[in-house]
Amino acid sequence: MKLIHRHCKGDASETGLVQFAHAIYDLDETRNKFPTHTYMKGDKNIECAIPFSSDIKFNLFIRDMANYDSNNDLDKGLWVIIKGAPERIIGRCTRFL
Repeated sequence: MKLIHRHCKGDASETGLVQFAHAIYDLDETRNKFPTHTYMKGDKNIECAIPFSSDIKFNLFIRDMANYDSNNDLDKGLWVIIKGAPERIIGRCTRFL
């Protein structure tokens, strides 16, 4: 089945991004290679992510980039990846990709 016809959950902009990205990268493979960072709190494993809500108008993940293919060790740490309304994002960023 062509990816463009694959069912994708979410709003139109989210599904468009997923379908576009999946045509370039295998999303499951990429998500496995760069997992969401987790930490232990007591006996519970906490995922470092903020899901989208209409109140905050963004979502955020902290990804473990240890497997990133780069000669720069600074690229291989934790990356904060945020997506949402520009007025909620720009003031929180030091670099844009």
